[in-house]
Amino acid sequence: MTQESGRSIFLFRWIPILVVLVGIGGLLLVWYSSFPPGTWEDTPNYLDMYVDYLVNNPGDAFLRVETGPTGRQSWFVIPVYLGVGLLVLAYAAGKIRKEEYVVMNRRYIIYLIVLALFAITFHNAAQFYNWYWNPELNAPGFVDTWTHITSPWLIAALFSPLALGRFLHWERRSMWFFIFAINMTAALGWEIAESGASWDPDPSYFNYPMDSIKDLIMGGLVATVIGTWLYERLVIDVEQQSRLPHMPAKDTTLKP
Repeated sequence: MTQESGRSIFLFRWIPILVVLVGIGGLLLVWYSSFPPGTWEDTPNYLDMYVDYLVNNPGDAFLRVETGPTGRQSWFVIPVYLGVGLLVLAYAAGKIRKEEYVVMNRRYIIYLIVLALFAITFHNAAQFYNWYWNPELNAPGFVDTWTHITSPWLIAALFSPLALGRFLHWERRSMWFFIFAINMTAALGWEIAESGASWDPDPSYFNYPMDSIKDLIMGGLVATVIGTWLYERLVIDVEQQSRLPHMPAKDTTLKP
């Protein structure tokens, strides 16, 4: 490949991407300026609140076990930490014994640890600041949309590396259905429990039907797509690319 052809390929590949990014950046500026003056000043700085919570309450941030608007013990940090640890140990043991207990790599381990720490601390911050409820609107707060994505997203990240292809003869790209089944079952169980709490004579929280549907979509569908898609990008694609140079040349000879 000549230097000129390499430059042409580079330009054809990156110019459309740069044009799209500039266009999106322009739309972001229009979106930001479309709100009335002063709106952003009245919006809480959630990032500062989250960081402040981590700095001033590290024990609660990383070890607290209760979450959700009902305040019950429903998100246990010990199984999460234990699950991450077991996956890492299974990966290390598989490397030593030349066995495939889990299908993952080092970059996925880093991603999993960061996601687990963020999901736990973010949920605990939401509970600490009561981000689940908007008292001005007397309705669920919009931040709980993100908490209902991050927890099943973490579930997807924890279960995706399981080597079901070895034990159940599943293809790796069929893992999305297994993750969807887990996430939707967990989401339905959560929403059923919240709706049941609404029947309490003195309920501390009322589960709005449309909010419940939104949570099912976020937890059962969106989180499944995010979790399995990232797994394929970080593990499956990398694994396939690493094997390409070692693949035998295709036999193109004519057979009688």
